[in-house]
Amino acid sequence: MILRTLSVLLLSALICTSHATTALFKDIFKGPKPILAAVMLEGDLTTEKNRKAVLKKALDQLKIAQDEGVDSILYEFRGGGILKPAVTDLKLNRMVAITKEIIKRAKNVVIGVEILWHYPEDTLKLAARSGAKYVRVDFFSDDMIADGTRVPLNPEGLKVLQKKLGAEKIALFTDIQVKYAKMVDKNITVAQSAARAEILGSQGMIVTGEKSGHPPQPGYVARSRKGITNSNIIIGSGFDFKNAKGLMQHADAAIVGTSISTKTGGVLIPAKVRKLMKVVREIRKEAKNSL
Repeated sequence: MILRTLSVLLLSALICTSHATTALFKDIFKGPKPILAAVMLEGDLTTEKNRKAVLKKALDQLKIAQDEGVDSILYEFRGGGILKPAVTDLKLNRMVAITKEIIKRAKNVVIGVEILWHYPEDTLKLAARSGAKYVRVDFFSDDMIADGTRVPLNPEGLKVLQKKLGAEKIALFTDIQVKYAKMVDKNITVAQSAARAEILGSQGMIVTGEKSGHPPQPGYVARSRKGITNSNIIIGSGFDFKNAKGLMQHADAAIVGTSISTKTGGVLIPAKVRKLMKVVREIRKEAKNSL
């Protein structure tokens, strides 16, 4: 009975926390339908030569994003796999230093971070120490199999860490039914996954196709929205100038990488970014005129 009461109280507290999610999203992104460019940062950060090379790449991509009117960059640092190998203090410190330098140079571009593939606590520490505004967490609330193993989840622990770090203003954007992985219970709908993520404290549910460069179907995105009450839906793969209008009818933002880069994980191509942003501006204008 006591355990049941504690569970109800915890759930109630998490639900109360979720009521502020849309407001936090609007605080971070000042305009509608923000575009978040995904930029991969790879390399052994323990060497000074590689650190400088990674920072140069990051700043080069920042300039392109600023010049072309992109709202945000999600910098994806390479960590390893599912919590292994561990992110060393030296490597995390280098990530923090690089991100701080990026933020110092950023003008009208919101900076977010992730350590790939599954390092949620280290990712949150990186954001808290560097000043990044949001994090992406691939595995948060869905019980999934990836790399042949059941992914360890601790959403409640992540929220506790967030409070401990004083990082409540850092938004948690979390994938639901994430690409490259399989649901343990395949009967769970995307709406149910979205609902669970929201209750556990996610500010944005990232909806993807089956792999990078492959978009989710508009109907699938629409169904995911049915599971939320006060959070946001973010497209997480395959978004491009051709499908932008259809997907943005059901989404609040999009993370874009492959379609505006040389390849998945590659550098941004200004002409591709410009073409996409032209379409996005038209979508925003149409939405404004329909009000």
